[in-house]
Amino acid sequence: MPVVPHRGSVLIVPLTFGLLITVSGLVVLTLNHESAAVSVPPSAASRVFPTFEPLPTLIPTPIPSPTPRPTPTPFPKPTPIPISGPPGTGLTRSTVNTPKGTFSVTVMAFNLAGTRVITDTGNDDNCGNACNVYPLANYVSKNGGYAGVNGSYFCPDTYPDCSGKTNSYDFPVYNTRLGKWINQDKLFWNERRAIFYVDGSGAHYLNSSAGFSGGLIAGIVNYPGLLDGGNVQIDDNQSGLSDKQKGVNTKVGIGVIDPQHVIVVVAQAVNMQQFAYVFKALGARGALNLDTGGSTALIYNGRYLYGPGRNLPNAVIFANK
Repeated sequence: MPVVPHRGSVLIVPLTFGLLITVSGLVVLTLNHESAAVSVPPSAASRVFPTFEPLPTLIPTPIPSPTPRPTPTPFPKPTPIPISGPPGTGLTRSTVNTPKGTFSVTVMAFNLAGTRVITDTGNDDNCGNACNVYPLANYVSKNGGYAGVNGSYFCPDTYPDCSGKTNSYDFPVYNTRLGKWINQDKLFWNERRAIFYVDGSGAHYLNSSAGFSGGLIAGIVNYPGLLDGGNVQIDDNQSGLSDKQKGVNTKVGIGVIDPQHVIVVVAQAVNMQQFAYVFKALGARGALNLDTGGSTALIYNGRYLYGPGRNLPNAVIFANK
């Protein structure tokens, strides 16, 4: 039996194959299947191992659910304030209340104390066919303007019945650049043709161009006249108008509030009589219908608000004095 010397106390440890005994520093290891003696250092034999209390069971604190964000309420679109009476100088987009309904309008208002009115034509003389036509922007730019609107009715080259008289017009238009009338021979036709014109005393309207006389700075004749002395000139049947003119669509016109104040109006979804009532509601004393449909064009501060539409044989331009 092997003997292992070691100092320490006696410790008998049962083993699978023997007994470990320590006596007075001697370690006797009996290697048999019953027991074995093992020497354990004094420090190890006398050590007291601490006991630990079991850790408390941790209960997780529940994470609060995030508070849902409220759905933002969309800001309502501003409701246009209806115009009642003459608008101020500048550009206005709003609605107009009339006895015939409420209509959406774009209004350009001018004070002639600071604005010149110019009427211009593509041709420098009378023209019966293949007349010169240009975009509205060209007329505005050529005359140093900041605003403009399309002019009189004419015969577009896209209309089959205009063959042989394309882009011609039989309405008199004063050419401010040249200081003369184009189609002056048609100025006194005895028909329901109205005239808007500007002379040294300001802007004026006549329900019949045949009554015009005197000098002027700008002028344009077209059909029909809408207001005369603040009175609507179109009856309920809109007699004397073509089917296109009677139709409900976008219409363009120019009106006189007083000699110093002029308005250009584009109204949506109106017939001709309703259009006349729009001008009346805006405070105009006289108003003239202009071309419309594919010719509709409106520029303010150098930017198209409508159009450019067809190229035009004449136009009305507004420039700073």
